[in-house]
Amino acid sequence: MLLLATIVSYVWNSTGTAVVTNPSSQPNALAVDSSNALYVVESAQNRVQKYVFGASNNSTTVAGQMNGASGSTSDFLNGPSDVAVDSSGNVYVLDKLNNRVQLWNSGASNGTTVAGFIRWTLGASNWTLIAGSANGVAGSSSTMLNTPMGLTLDPSGNIYVADSLNHRIQFFANQSNGTTIAGITGAAGSSATQLNIPQGVALDSQLNLYVADWGNDRVQKFSRS
Repeated sequence: MLLLATIVSYVWNSTGTAVVTNPSSQPNALAVDSSNALYVVESAQNRVQKYVFGASNNSTTVAGQMNGASGSTSDFLNGPSDVAVDSSGNVYVLDKLNNRVQLWNSGASNGTTVAGFIRWTLGASNWTLIAGSANGVAGSSSTMLNTPMGLTLDPSGNIYVADSLNHRIQFFANQSNGTTIAGITGAAGSSATQLNIPQGVALDSQLNLYVADWGNDRVQKFSRS
């Protein structure tokens, strides 16, 4: 019996096209939703911009202040560092210098508190707490964060946070208490069980965890058991 296999070739054009050219943007993290809208974290401007290409006014501030002002109250961000979009189009923002995670709930008109999670809603000016401090205070308990630098989501909507200055990865499963799944809280190190200022996190299709272990100049893989 003859079996035929389809070979897929992935080739990218070597010439890039500028799709966002705002000189004040200084983009440092991106996400794309299922409609191909682009979300750009502008850390220096303390905001997240949404770009819908082809629209007449394609840029919208979806989190933080349009004028770039920073703060720790419910309508501000302070040094956001990452963004993720789930399968429903909900947008999670890692608000680094406020030591918290926020969620903009796609299509909603009001903010709601769900199991202690932060929810940022379309057209709203307030959030409710997901993880970390409501007033920007850093900490190392299971409900606190210290300069979070990266986040990702799994297919179930669970949140994984690179809790940078606590040298750990925190797992939030629809509750405000996080579980440390990699690293040792407050103990930077280079052993196989330690991390040193982790700054990025990703999952593969088997939910194996990959960590950008910045202070150790390495990427660590933690296999799901």
